[in-house]
Amino acid sequence: MNVEHYVDKLDSPLKEIVLKLRRLITNHSVGIQEKIKWNVPTYSINKNICSIMAHKHHVNFQIFRGAHIQDAGELEGTGKDMRHLKFSTLDEIEDAKIDKYLKQALELG
Repeated sequence: MNVEHYVDKLDSPLKEIVLKLRRLITNHSVGIQEKIKWNVPTYSINKNICSIMAHKHHVNFQIFRGAHIQDAGELEGTGKDMRHLKFSTLDEIEDAKIDKYLKQALELG
């Protein structure tokens, strides 16, 4: 499966949320690679950086080392490393916030 196939299977508003997150991620950094891993779109540069996971009623923007990001308080999750932001509508996505977290995630490597 490729990312286009993953997106095509989604209904609105999940499809639009995934497409916007995908655009923000791929436009953020030259050289970021997009692949399906663990059945979801995953983005990496040498190491996994983030992924997008659609659920039934929301989409998670997952940061693999999110627990180590500054101001990670608004990120959800309790695992050792991974944290996420949850979006149920397109309007909830703040481009500047995604860019801020992507920048830090890329610095952590």
